[in-house]
Amino acid sequence: MKHLFPILALAILMPACSLNQRIDRVSADIERLYSQTRLWEQLPQRTISWQQAIAMMRRQNPQLLAAQARIEHEQREELSVYTDMIPGVSYYSYFNKSLQGLTQTLSSDDVQTTVNINFYLPTLTRVPYKVYSAKASAYAAIKAKEGKEQELISKLYTAVRTRGLRQRQLAHEKKSAVAAADNNLPAPPNFEAENSDLEYWKQISAILGDSSARWNILPSGVPTFRWSHYNRKMNQLSELMVCQHALKLEQARLAQYGVAMEYLPTINTSMYSPSLFSSTGGTYSGTFLDLDDTTLNLSLSYTLDTKLENWYTYKDNKARYEQVSRDVLRSLLEHKQKMALLRRSMNEYFTWRSYMQKRMDFIRNSPADTPADFLEREQELHRMQSELLAQEEKVIESEAALVLEYGLK
Repeated sequence: MKHLFPILALAILMPACSLNQRIDRVSADIERLYSQTRLWEQLPQRTISWQQAIAMMRRQNPQLLAAQARIEHEQREELSVYTDMIPGVSYYSYFNKSLQGLTQTLSSDDVQTTVNINFYLPTLTRVPYKVYSAKASAYAAIKAKEGKEQELISKLYTAVRTRGLRQRQLAHEKKSAVAAADNNLPAPPNFEAENSDLEYWKQISAILGDSSARWNILPSGVPTFRWSHYNRKMNQLSELMVCQHALKLEQARLAQYGVAMEYLPTINTSMYSPSLFSSTGGTYSGTFLDLDDTTLNLSLSYTLDTKLENWYTYKDNKARYEQVSRDVLRSLLEHKQKMALLRRSMNEYFTWRSYMQKRMDFIRNSPADTPADFLEREQELHRMQSELLAQEEKVIESEAALVLEYGLK
C-alpha cells in the first residue's frame, strides 16, 4: 500500500510534464522554421511549363486537397451504408485482483474475457433512400472539386496572361523612352515592374501550393485563347453550370422525399446471441454459441401523423423546392443576359482591335516627307499601341470569365 501513492502521483504528473516538453519542442521547431524563412526577394527563381504548373497545382493546392478529402469522406459515407449491415464483433476483458494479491504471481484465472457478436439494421425501408442520398453527396463533392480546379486554372491563366501583357507594356514604354531621349522629349513614366513581379510570384505560389521559390511559368505553353471557340460554346450552358443547378434541385427534392419516407412503416432488424467465447477466471471457458439461443428480431411499427408535424414539414420542403426552382430559373435568365453582354463586349473589342491594327498598318506605311511628319507618325503609332495594350488588359477579365465557365482548351 505504501508504494501506491507514489505511483498515483507519478501517473498524475507525467501528462503535465509531457505536455510542457512537447510544447517546448514544437515552439523551438517553429522558431527555427521562422529563422530559416526567406523573404520573397531572397527566394530562387524557377521556371516551369504550363503543364508542370497544372500538375503541381493538382498535387499541392490546399483547396484541391480539401476538396479531395471531402470526396473521400463522402465515399466513405456511401460505403458505410453497406458496412453498417455487417455484424459487429466486440471483445471485453476484465481483471479482478485484491490489493493484497498484487504481490502474487498473476495467472490467466485472474482475467475474464468475453467475445460477443451483435447485429442491428434499423429502418430497412430507408436503406434505398440512404444509398441514393449518399451517392448524390459523393457526386456533388466530385463536381465541387472539378469546379474548384477550373476556377484555379482561370486564376492561373489570368496571372500568366497579365504578366505577359505587362512585360509587353514595359518593353513598349522603354522603347518610347529611348525614342524620347533621342529627340529630347520628356520620358514617359516608368512601369512598376518590380511590384507587379512580386504580386505575380505571390499569386502563383498560392495557386501552386508551393512557396519555396519564385515560380515563372513559360507563356509559350499556355493554351491560346480563341474567341471563335468560346463564341460557339456560349450558345449553351457549361457542363458544370448545368450540374450545379441540377444538384440544387435534387437536394431540395431529397429533402421533400425524406419527409415523405416518414409515412412508411418502420422495419427494424436485429440479432441476439450469447457470447461467442467466454473465459471467467478458470471457472469455465469455451464457445457458447448455440443456434437455439440465437434469436433474430424483426419489428414493424407505424406512427400516425396525428399532430400533422410531418405534413407541415413536407409542405415547407415542397414550398422550398418550388422556391429553388424559381431561383434556378432566375439564375439562368441572369446568366444568359450576362453571357449576351459579354459576347457583345468581346465582339466590339475584336472589331475595334482589327480596325486599330489596320489603321496602324496604314499609318506605318504612309510616307513621311519631313522629320516633323516622321515624329508625328511615330507618336501616333505609340499612342495607338498604348491604347491597344490598355484595352487588352481590360479584356483579360472577360477571357478569365469564359475560361472559368467553359475551361481552357
